[in-house]
Amino acid sequence: MKRFVFLTAAILLCMLSCREPSSVENFVKGAEGPYSFDVDMSDSTRTYDIWIYTRTDSRPALVKDVSGIPLDITWTSPGGNTFSETVYMPLRDSVRHFFYSSETSRPYRTGVVPIEPGIWKMEASILDSARIKGFRGLGVRVKH
Repeated sequence: MKRFVFLTAAILLCMLSCREPSSVENFVKGAEGPYSFDVDMSDSTRTYDIWIYTRTDSRPALVKDVSGIPLDITWTSPGGNTFSETVYMPLRDSVRHFFYSSETSRPYRTGVVPIEPGIWKMEASILDSARIKGFRGLGVRVKH
């Protein structure tokens, strides 16, 4: 009887530990870009929240007058259709970890329901006029 209870508890724990994480993130290092991401929106019954984040390593005086970064973002659906837009990622409320390092994380889109389920391609580029010294890369976090 003890063996059955132990075996049942072990199986239940294994089943609970095998579930999919509620968020996935990817960070692409580099100051130049473009930054390419695969965004898995295969389950059309879910909604997705997409966040963009970055890190800069520079003195506060170098970025104090920069209000945000313009990003050209292009989405490509699993079927090959594209959509492009320009968005601005504010930097004013960045979290400063050390004197030279700060991190910014902002919601990009919330409650997204994909028109076409599957793996979407997201490519982001920073306009040349908005280059920031110490820019370390761009990341995307997808929560469902």
